[in-house]
Amino acid sequence: MSYVRPHYRRDGTYVKGHNRRTRPRTAQPRTAPRRTTPRPRPVPAGPTTYIRPHYRSDGTRVRGHHRSISPRTIAVVAGTGGGGLLLFLLLLALASGPGASNKAPAGTTPSHAASVPATHHP
Repeated sequence: MSYVRPHYRRDGTYVKGHNRRTRPRTAQPRTAPRRTTPRPRPVPAGPTTYIRPHYRSDGTRVRGHHRSISPRTIAVVAGTGGGGLLLFLLLLALASGPGASNKAPAGTTPSHAASVPATHHP
């Protein structure tokens, strides 16, 4: 005998744990195993995302699967990603202050070739 743990069938019915009786071995000739071709899986058009296995509120288990992403979802996700980066760069530029790029870094001496002496015209 082997014990079968409680589980949910694919149609959603709950099966309690029970002992399954094993079949007695008989002297029947063994036949070659049936070869079945795997079922072709539909190929979704466009990008997909993986949905992890989870339980619904009514207790049924949902197996992990791939789901196609709608164009609207892609537009929403793409719209939020770029805006945050642009805001970060803008804040970084404002934090450095005006003219920060023209100043020499601390601890360095400015090059004399780059500086032009001021000329005075009377």
